Amino acid sequence: MAILLGLLGLLTISSMGEILSLVILYLGLYDLYNIRYSLAIPLALIITIVFFLSMLVFYLETRFNKMAQNLAKNLFLLYLLTTGLIVMEIFLTMSFWPVDPKIKSLVIVIVFYLVLRIFYLYINNVLNLKKIVTLILICALVLGIVVAFNMWFGF
Repeated sequence: MAILLGLLGLLTISSMGEILSLVILYLGLYDLYNIRYSLAIPLALIITIVFFLSMLVFYLETRFNKMAQNLAKNLFLLYLLTTGLIVMEIFLTMSFWPVDPKIKSLVIVIVFYLVLRIFYLYINNVLNLKKIVTLILICALVLGIVVAFNMWFGF
């Protein structure tokens, strides 16, 4: 079932750069959760690394797709910092959720993808309430499926 959900998710992603950036973020978060639990590294250091990793992935994705060319530098930095703070805060919150690090990392990547898509729609001047609601509903559905499968099958 996880393979089917993964293939369904790949159909919604528009470029190979997005896939690569989401995989990098997922593997980075998964490794950081495992490092935190296995080596007992202070949470503040791990959260700092998560902050910079998420900003790096967001920056690379926006540069790869040339999303922020017409945007003022200060405004782009604001979006970059906001994305880093969102991912960092969710990572911290998920640290206290007693589930497998794979699930935690997947939830954070889904939220990161939601933020990235909203930014993409905003930059291309096609952002409207209908598209935001659709994106949020799709992400909520995927999150619900992930949590339900985790509860029922423990994958």
